[in-house]
Amino acid sequence: MRNIKFVDSKKEFELIDKIGKELIQSGYNASNSIIITVSTDYSSIIGQILRHQLSHAGEIVDGFGIDVPYPDEQWDEIYRTKLAADLQNNSKNVYGKNILLVEAGVIRGSNYEYVVNYMNKWLGINNNIITVAMFENISSKWESDFVGEYYDDTFEDLTFWWERENKHWK
Repeated sequence: MRNIKFVDSKKEFELIDKIGKELIQSGYNASNSIIITVSTDYSSIIGQILRHQLSHAGEIVDGFGIDVPYPDEQWDEIYRTKLAADLQNNSKNVYGKNILLVEAGVIRGSNYEYVVNYMNKWLGINNNIITVAMFENISSKWESDFVGEYYDDTFEDLTFWWERENKHWK
């Protein structure tokens, strides 16, 4: 049985801040980047805070979200069609910018692999695609460019504070 790797809101915000500072130090900001939040139901907090944190000259980083399969699901026609539509609808904001793909937790790495390959092969996007993970499993087949913290999915089940039944906000 795996232990719970419980992530409280304090830890979540600490890692977002850490990643944001690393991105800024590496030169990413609103003038040259766009944030694509991967798995909006899990990653919207990190995506939105990084959009604010990387603001530049009074401008927030452009961004949008895409939905991807859960770890126990596959890339089917519904997910592929939705990805294509989301990228097409936002294409004017994507081209010519560094693309920061942002995800709260990279467990297997298959979603990043699929999205990056799709963007390169089918959309001909040749910009810098940078992957960012708040948490990344050490056994993931994808290695993100920026990682807040690594964990071992063999022994730990990544669980965020909001995934637990909360009667009251703390």
